[in-house]
Amino acid sequence: MADGFFSKLLKFFAPKEKKEERFKSYNKFKHFLDAIDEGDPSYAAVEQAAILSDEALFIAKQRIKIGGKLRDIYVRLEELECYNSLTEEDAKQLRSMLDYFLAISGERSMLLNQLSDFDKSLPGMFQLENDAIAAIPQIKEAETNQRILRQDLGYLHGEKESLLYDRESMENGLRFIQYFAVGMVVLFVAVTAVLTIMFIMDGREIFWPIATMIVLVLIIAGLLYAFKQRLRHEMRRNHQKQSRAVELLNKKNVVYAYYTNYLRYSYKKYKVRNSQMLASHLEDFSQYKYLLNRIDNIRLIMYETEGNIERFLREKKLEGVKGSIESFARTINLENKKRYYNDLAAQREKEERELASLEDRHEEIWETLSVLGELDSSPDLVIKKIMHAYMDEAARLFENAGKRKMEDENLEDVMQTEA
Repeated sequence: MADGFFSKLLKFFAPKEKKEERFKSYNKFKHFLDAIDEGDPSYAAVEQAAILSDEALFIAKQRIKIGGKLRDIYVRLEELECYNSLTEEDAKQLRSMLDYFLAISGERSMLLNQLSDFDKSLPGMFQLENDAIAAIPQIKEAETNQRILRQDLGYLHGEKESLLYDRESMENGLRFIQYFAVGMVVLFVAVTAVLTIMFIMDGREIFWPIATMIVLVLIIAGLLYAFKQRLRHEMRRNHQKQSRAVELLNKKNVVYAYYTNYLRYSYKKYKVRNSQMLASHLEDFSQYKYLLNRIDNIRLIMYETEGNIERFLREKKLEGVKGSIESFARTINLENKKRYYNDLAAQREKEERELASLEDRHEEIWETLSVLGELDSSPDLVIKKIMHAYMDEAARLFENAGKRKMEDENLEDVMQTEA
């Protein structure tokens, strides 16, 4: 009966290919056949045990591979389970909070960009704002007075130069009159002398010609004296005008210097070039303060919203969030999470069915090997040696797989700790 069962078993698992083709891929146990003659009655059973052991070893490798895939799938399914268990209302609430957080975060970024466009001197206006508001009318008045004084000083400088030119002209005229008077005296003296000699030589009377000449000389001298006095009078008036102009220039220069120094001090203090620029700075500063207050309010709202989101995630056990809430809000897609969960669940079922099929096939192979081992009639019990070699090789495979699993878990723990 045992021989009948054994022959049926060999017939069932009898390979139809050539021996070289059978061991083309799986040849871990081929060397066990070298010690047995092909004509030995137990050769077929030993060969069958080697083939089945190779297949079982291949199945073990496949089981380890699928087991690794399933572990990854289980981990990802566990991470995604919290998202899949969210109700429509919970998902809508979370999406609403995340959208609101992104909206206020975007507004804050926009306001920060606007803040960078303002003049860099505006932050210094916090301590000077009240002084600047009070100083603007004074600065405008000082600018107006400085502008009027600059015009007056220009006019006075022009008038002073004109008076100097007039005085120089009058001095030249006075010298001309003096030279002209001397020349006329010399001329009349010469003419009188010549006429006197002529009249004496002719025996004429010289009284009337001389009297006429004297009268002319007196008239001309009087006119020259009048002109000379007039010029001297104008020169005195010119000197008085110059004195008044110089006095006004000195006074206005003092006042102009006061306003100039005041404006220089004010411009340097408020870092502006004129009162209009200061007024513009104050307007910009009002907007600057508004932006700062708005940014501070948005920051508080962001902290509050972020706290609400984190509280919601803890309540729903969504604690696998990596990175900041903002990056989470920008990348999260609840619909994709649920869809991915369903895909992973389907893949898990497929891999589990494949693993179950491999385990069933391995169980069949092991049962057959057990039967072959019990009926082993080969020299030195080669079939049992093959079975022990298979078990050692399988144990080594599973041990190495376990070590790799532990290393992966330790590495994952280190990465989570560093994160």
